Amino acid sequence: MPTAILLDISLSMSRPIPIPDSTENITRLTLASAAINTFLDYLSVHAKLEYVALVTFSSMYEVAVPFTRDYESIKVKLPQLEEGDKTCIETALLGVNQLILGEWGYQTLVQTILITDGSCGVGAIGRNRIIQALPLPPSFPSKIHVLPIVSPHDSSLQHAMPLYQKIVDLAGNTANNSTGSINRGAIYCPDQLSISGVVSTMNKLCEQQYQEFWCTLKCGQLETRVQLFPAPQPASHEGLAATYTISNQIHVIGFLQQQDLGTPIAISKHLIIPQAQSGNNTTNRENFGSKTPTKEGSSTEGTTTDEDMSDPSKVPNFCVLLHGALKVEGMAAIVQLGPDWWGTVSAWCEASRARRSCLLLGVLRPGASAAPWLGALDQLGPADDATTTEAFPVRSWRSYSGGGSGCAWARPHALLADVQKVLRHARKLPDKTQHLYKELNRLRRAAISLGFSELLTCVGSALERECASLPSSAPPECALQLAHAAAALRDPRTALDIKHTLQPLATNFTVTSMSH
Repeated sequence: MPTAILLDISLSMSRPIPIPDSTENITRLTLASAAINTFLDYLSVHAKLEYVALVTFSSMYEVAVPFTRDYESIKVKLPQLEEGDKTCIETALLGVNQLILGEWGYQTLVQTILITDGSCGVGAIGRNRIIQALPLPPSFPSKIHVLPIVSPHDSSLQHAMPLYQKIVDLAGNTANNSTGSINRGAIYCPDQLSISGVVSTMNKLCEQQYQEFWCTLKCGQLETRVQLFPAPQPASHEGLAATYTISNQIHVIGFLQQQDLGTPIAISKHLIIPQAQSGNNTTNRENFGSKTPTKEGSSTEGTTTDEDMSDPSKVPNFCVLLHGALKVEGMAAIVQLGPDWWGTVSAWCEASRARRSCLLLGVLRPGASAAPWLGALDQLGPADDATTTEAFPVRSWRSYSGGGSGCAWARPHALLADVQKVLRHARKLPDKTQHLYKELNRLRRAAISLGFSELLTCVGSALERECASLPSSAPPECALQLAHAAAALRDPRTALDIKHTLQPLATNFTVTSMSH
C-alpha cells in the first residue's frame, strides 16, 4: 500500500528546541526530518517495494516528491525545504486526496503519515471549524497516522488531540467500508521532544503499521517460504459476522484457465516474493535439485553443485516453477487463504522499464460465493469428476434463473433503464407481480456478480418509497408485496447467494382470487 508523508513546514515548525549543553540549532523541522529518514531506512530493509510521496504544507500544499521507490530522492529534498506561513491541515488533506486519486484511483489502500507541530494554531471554535471542513472520509480506502513533534506535556497537544483523533477516525471508517480492514490509523506521540524520542516513536509506527507478512505457499508436496507485499489486513464482509485473517499457510487447491476464472472482485492484491534461498536449503534440494531433466527427457542425479547453490539465481524455487507454468499455460491457481476464504494466484509482470515478473495474489471476498459464475468455491473439483458434459463445471446464469437474459451496464442509461423497469412493474401491482419478481431476480444476480451490493440497497429503498406513496384505493396486496420485496433484497442470510431466487409473498388475497 503506498504511503504519503504529509509534512508541516509552517513557521511554528522552525521554533528552536532548547537542549542543555548544546550549541546546535535544532528545530521541530529537524526532528521531523530525522523521523522521515528513520522511516525511509526502515522501508529500505523491510519494504523496498513501497511507494512513498512527500507532500509539504502550510497555508498551501506542494508535492515535493511524487510517489517513488527512490527513497534517496526524498532524503535529498528534506534539507532543501523552505518554511511557509501558517498551518492549514484541511487544505493539506485535500491536496493529498487529489494526489492519491490521480495516481492510484479509488480502490488502493493508501496510508498517510501526518507530521506536524502538535498545535491547531486556533482556539476551540476555530478547531471545531477545521473539523467540519476536513475533506474526510476520502473516496478511497485510507489510514492516517499522526506524529506530533511536541512534548507530551505541552498544553497545545491536549488542545489539538480532538482534531487529530477525528482525522484518524474518519479515515478509518473509509478503510473499513472499502476494504474490509479492521485496522485504523493511530496517533504516535514521542515520549520526549528530542531526536532519540522522535526516532523511537517512528520506529514504533513502522513496527505496528509496516510489518512483514511471511507465510508458506504449498502445492501438494512442494512448498516455499514467501512474503506477501503489502502485508494483508484482517477482513470482514457485509452480511458475514466473522472476521477473517489469512493463514500462515496458503494452499494451492486447483487450477483454472484464465478465461474460465474471469475477473472476480479482489478486496486487495499482493505480490508473492520468495524468500532468498541459501545453499543449505534442503527442502528445495529435495523438490527440485535431486533430479534435473535433460534435453533428451532423462534425469541426472545430484547435478546441483555447491557452486550453483551459492548463486541465488541458480537455486531451485517453487515460485519460479509456478510462475512459469501459469504464464505458459494461461492459467491461474485457486488458493485457500483460511476457513471459508479463497484467493487467486496468477503470473504478473510489472509495467515498468525493469519488467520484473512475479506472482500476484488476489484476495477474494470472504465466503464461497466470491466468484458466482463458478458456483460455490468449496464445491469445485477436477473436470474429470464432473457429472455434466461440460469441460469444466462452470454454471451459467440460466441454471439459476430458469431463463431470462442478463444485464449489460456498459453505459449509465442502461442501468437506469433496468431500475425504471422494476419501478414500472411495482406501480402496476398486483397484475404485474410475477414480472416484478422476475426483473428483481435478474437485477439482483447481475449486482451480486459485479459486487454492486449498493444497487440492491437503493432499489429496496425505492420500493419502500413506492409503498409509502400508494393511494388509499390501492389493493392491500400491493403494499405487502412491495414491503416483502424490499426486505428480501436486504436479507443478510441470502445477500450474497446468487443461487437464491426471490419469490412473491403468498397472500390471502391471491388465494381468494384463484379460488374464484
